[in-house]
Amino acid sequence: MAGPARLITLNLGSQTIGLAEFRAAAGGLVLVDYRLRETPLDPETGQRRDAEVALHETAAVLREMMREMQIHHASVNYAVPSQSVFARFVKLPALDATKIDKIIAFEAQQNVPFPIDEVVWDYQLVGGGLEEQIQVVIVAIKRDLLDGINNAVEETGLRARIVGMASMGLYNTFRYSYPDIGDCSLLLDVGARTTNILFIEPTRFFLRSIPLGGSAITAAIAREFNESCFKNRAQYHDASACRIDAVRHALPRTTAGKSSGPDLSLRRRRRHAVHARVLSREISVAD
Repeated sequence: MAGPARLITLNLGSQTIGLAEFRAAAGGLVLVDYRLRETPLDPETGQRRDAEVALHETAAVLREMMREMQIHHASVNYAVPSQSVFARFVKLPALDATKIDKIIAFEAQQNVPFPIDEVVWDYQLVGGGLEEQIQVVIVAIKRDLLDGINNAVEETGLRARIVGMASMGLYNTFRYSYPDIGDCSLLLDVGARTTNILFIEPTRFFLRSIPLGGSAITAAIAREFNESCFKNRAQYHDASACRIDAVRHALPRTTAGKSSGPDLSLRRRRRHAVHARVLSREISVAD
């Protein structure tokens, strides 16, 4: 079934919110409008406030962006930060397609470190098939955490259609936009709290999330200058220019060894449609 002509997307970062409107045109998507806002920070710590206050502020900022873009009531696809989601790779022997769901449900119970009825979980096949070993990535988010986020989004008048992870969206976008790249590619996503490093090859990918982001680097620079926080936006963004060097120096240490928590692609082609299955919500969007 074809998706809506108007597509609203939302990226809920730990310190930044992005809202965009796309329209379907000539078999693709056209960006119509977008807004980007930094959410309020605690002036003493330079971090987001407690979860309840942060969700209230998120809803307030989102309403303001919706007014500017003249969005009232609409369906939305939104992404949550990767640090909010647990992810685990598992390998399975070659299986009959009719048995995959049942086997992976068992693996989810074994690998998700929470009672399975307290999470919303899903999976994606990311490698193998036919007679080959199957590689699966299982993702889960605490149900109460997702409910809180979803309530904040939907109280603005939006209605959730797909919920996903930001790093997954980056991976999917790369795969869909550059299907013919045959070499290994590196994507680097520096967030406020977490940096996601994605190595993508034609038949597999690797992702490492490290607990080092822009806010930690900014805080370190603030301590160096003996300031509790940056007094103005210019100071903050001048410091932000130093973050890339810090991440670059961290790469040789953080990418060594196996990944303990890779994220995933949850987008795959089925016949003539792009199929997205994320956290038990799924749609099909015509190519």
